[in-house]
Amino acid sequence: MFKHFNGKVIQVIESLDIYDACSNHVVNINAALKDVFGIESQIYVSHFHPERGDVTNHISSLNANEEDIVIYHFSGFSESCADAVIKQNCLRVMLYHNITPHYFFDKNSQLYKYCKRGREQLKNIVNQFDFVTGVSNYNIKEIVELGYDAAKTFKLPIIIDDIDEKKFSNANNKEKNILFVGRICENKRQDRLVEAYGKLRIKFPNIGKLVLVGGYDSSSSFYKRIVRIIDELGLQNHVCITGKVNQSVLDEYYQSAMCFMCFSEHEGFGVPLLEAALYNIPVLALDAAAVSETLCGSSGIFKDDEELFDKFESILNNNDFVISLLEYQRKVLYSCGYTAWLKVASEFLNKIIGGAERFKSVSFVICTFNRADYLDRCLDYLTRSYNKNFEVVVVNGPSTDNTSKVIERWRDKIIYADNPVRNLSVSRNIGSNLATGDVIAFIDDDAMPFYNWCDRILNYYNSSHNFVAGVGGPTYYAGTLQFQAIDILVDSFGSGVTNPDKELYFKSDYHRTLLGTNSSFRRDYLLSAGAFDEEYDYFLDETDVCFRLIENGYKIHHCSDAYLRHEFAQSDNRVSKYKYNWYSIVKNTVYFALRFNQGDKDFIIAQTRKIVEKERIAYLESGARSEELSPEDFKKLVKSVWDGFDAGIAAASHPRKLIKLTSNNTKWVPFEVTTSGEKFNKLHVVLVTKEFPPFTKSGGIGTLYYHLASELLLQGHDVTVITQGNEDRLERGNFRLISLSKPEVTENYTNSVIANVNLSWAVKVAITIDALNDELPISVVDTCLWDAECYAFQQIKKELHIPLVVRLVTPLIVADETNGWNMPAVDKDLLVEFERSMVRAADAVVPISQSIQNTFIKRYSIDADERFNIINAGIAYWPSYDVSRGYSDISHFPELITAKENGKMIYLFLGRLEKRKGIDVFIKAIAQFNQQYPGKADDVMFVLAGHDGIGVNDLLDKHLAGKRSNVVLLGEVSDWDREKLYAFCDVVVFPSRYESFGLVPLEAFVHGKPVIGSSAGAIPEVVLNEQCGLIFKDGSEQDLAEKMADLCNNEVFYKTLSEGAKARVKDLSSNRSALQSEELYHRLILGIQ
Repeated sequence: MFKHFNGKVIQVIESLDIYDACSNHVVNINAALKDVFGIESQIYVSHFHPERGDVTNHISSLNANEEDIVIYHFSGFSESCADAVIKQNCLRVMLYHNITPHYFFDKNSQLYKYCKRGREQLKNIVNQFDFVTGVSNYNIKEIVELGYDAAKTFKLPIIIDDIDEKKFSNANNKEKNILFVGRICENKRQDRLVEAYGKLRIKFPNIGKLVLVGGYDSSSSFYKRIVRIIDELGLQNHVCITGKVNQSVLDEYYQSAMCFMCFSEHEGFGVPLLEAALYNIPVLALDAAAVSETLCGSSGIFKDDEELFDKFESILNNNDFVISLLEYQRKVLYSCGYTAWLKVASEFLNKIIGGAERFKSVSFVICTFNRADYLDRCLDYLTRSYNKNFEVVVVNGPSTDNTSKVIERWRDKIIYADNPVRNLSVSRNIGSNLATGDVIAFIDDDAMPFYNWCDRILNYYNSSHNFVAGVGGPTYYAGTLQFQAIDILVDSFGSGVTNPDKELYFKSDYHRTLLGTNSSFRRDYLLSAGAFDEEYDYFLDETDVCFRLIENGYKIHHCSDAYLRHEFAQSDNRVSKYKYNWYSIVKNTVYFALRFNQGDKDFIIAQTRKIVEKERIAYLESGARSEELSPEDFKKLVKSVWDGFDAGIAAASHPRKLIKLTSNNTKWVPFEVTTSGEKFNKLHVVLVTKEFPPFTKSGGIGTLYYHLASELLLQGHDVTVITQGNEDRLERGNFRLISLSKPEVTENYTNSVIANVNLSWAVKVAITIDALNDELPISVVDTCLWDAECYAFQQIKKELHIPLVVRLVTPLIVADETNGWNMPAVDKDLLVEFERSMVRAADAVVPISQSIQNTFIKRYSIDADERFNIINAGIAYWPSYDVSRGYSDISHFPELITAKENGKMIYLFLGRLEKRKGIDVFIKAIAQFNQQYPGKADDVMFVLAGHDGIGVNDLLDKHLAGKRSNVVLLGEVSDWDREKLYAFCDVVVFPSRYESFGLVPLEAFVHGKPVIGSSAGAIPEVVLNEQCGLIFKDGSEQDLAEKMADLCNNEVFYKTLSEGAKARVKDLSSNRSALQSEELYHRLILGIQ
């Protein structure tokens, strides 16, 4: 019934006894939760009767998860349990059983002190509970009178679970005793009962005894008063005070009674009233507190002694009255019976937890400003979502780039609106009002949710309790496989802690917020709270929403597998490491602090000033000290900080800028997805590669696998990379990196040193795969041919039932020839045989180009069979930047800036400066160009960047004869500078003498740069001549010089090739490569199964 709920229900009670109504209620609820509702249930107590030991846990071990619901049974002052419950980071529900007002008792009595402390504690703690139930409306009324929100209350009565029809047949076999069950204390008013009994005996001398069942303190003044009254009225032989009795004795007392009589002036429910009805005994009870409610206004209710006497006489002499009263009591009893209680409990659980399918749809709201390419990518990736139940709302504005063209291409698939002002909260509110989904998700235009994001978010909302208003998930930086944030807590001054320690979650001054690019909210809760405060133009906008929802009694949760990749792309608010929109950041920080802190305003402002000085000014000062900020920029940025500070103070003096609920007439527009709609089959893919940047050195194979891993993660799969490095293991969500140290060679497998090294590594890899498979079953192992890293694994793959995919890259024979290594035959022959053996053993062979397949077949004498599947190596079709290094800052290359300012066309060679990469051909072509096209030589700049492996200065001197005015040698550059150079140049030259595929052209295409490439290897497969670049004859410097001249000052041709480059990289994207790989993996797995 509620098996979809992902948490536990934990009941907490101070003491769990055996002959106690509250304790019995706890045990009955526990059984119902487990057996009827399918919910995991636990009980925690401070004390328990030995017979209850099998169902209890000690309160000191209580450690609820945020998905859990704790129901705290409160019926008296708590020494330990209340504090333990309040500290829990979960949904806290109080079930109030009532506490007798202390004024009933003697001021010197323990009961007075106990009840007084209990009622004071109730007043102090009730508002720290998210919901309150009471066993009666009377109890709930008391809670509401303490200022608690009546809308967050529910009546959940005591379970009467032992209704036995046989007991109803004993109506005429009763003795004439009058019975009352309850502790001997002031509120029960046994004194009045004894006095009334004395009067009844005078009027009805044949009635039986008055039996008072219940514990007592013989030293209490009230007990002594009762004994005195009994003595004064001469009732010593007619009134029996039993003390506590066990259940079997209590049964006998009920069975021997002709009437249950109650003068209690305070009952929160009164279980014995219904227990009496259970034994078919007429119940006469004073109309006080919850008594009438418990008995549903039974005709046995009396207001004074006179009415009591009349009703008692009717019991003795009016059979119709008795029959009618018993019949009514029976109906009341059944309304409180187990079956009836289950219906009420189901209603309660529906209110607290909700049904399994209550959230069916998501509205993505994407607010964009001048990032057309990223918006296009975001929409493109959303088409791969596994879940079709979502719509996309795009709010644009006010963009001045080509965003409108992107919108036009997607217009019939999205809901669209313009925002005339640059204010993110305004855009989000526009989107919220247009959204029709049950959940509204906010993602940035530079974000990519994993394909199963919708499934994970909807599943989380559907499996959580109803107080979850917002949910976010872990967010990867797009280019690093590092988390930007897993989870975030923020204090009331807007200071955040990313990925906090567990202890911080229990500090009351910290609340969870959601990263704006990976956040979702229940639409109804979001709009009821006024959505986004439009004072927040940027920064802390979603945090303000989270805090307001928490203030309204809701929860902000974390879905650990709702993954998303975030580019953290450049924007007007985020230009470089230090150049942020400090005005808005600080303004909103001050505004936030003044909204969410109570007390002296000047103190709050002073505290906020200290925070700004520590977190903002000190940061800018560090930039000035390191000279990353000029004095002028530093002064300007500091001024913007303090201008924002003053603006925040001013803004807080005005009302919030929230939206009002409006009727939503927007039509649902489901977004078109390209996936099949079949159930997602999650795989565990193991990639074996010695190279895997940024964790190891960079290289073509490492880049191929980095992009493949990134895309497989986006598809929702588990990915483990086994690489070579420092012995280490890293886990980030679905991504694992197992780094193995280079093995010591202790076995002489062969007479070749290099072969023994490779075999030792292969053995270590195979052992690791075997152990990993026990930990998390592996679906497929994927590796490249180079170094035969899975040579040992191929020997055990059948036993483990794990298919092996081998990707064909440059084979050793070709690499040896191209690089001029001249390997000894003893080494070369063994390594080539390892490669040949790997291909023969593979379940699938994946050439990364047609060229490499042809080369391998020709040189290794292996025919291409059905196992061969060409899947091009691919990369992400968008650029990757690091904000800390600046998005476009190449001030450390001043000669390039000067060249660009002078209108020169920049030709870039980027890669290792060695003959295999054709650097000699490029330098000779520069010489030819300068000689043959002197009119163009001054209009160009030739840039050489990369590790110098051949003494390139000597080559330049030799071929250019000292005329190097249009040549710049940069040396080796960082990966981040690579991206900047691609973006800054005009044309990339790729004269490599052999490539199995060639990733450099793709990296250039990402930035829309045409490539002039050689005709060697697979390069013509990548660079389509006159479509996205130009192809020159391999090794011909003359042809290369002519091709460079063809592009110089030819704007129309250049633009055609540039547009073709952008299109080509999408054709050869890592996304397409990963989708083809995934399809291959599934085929292999089905074949093995």
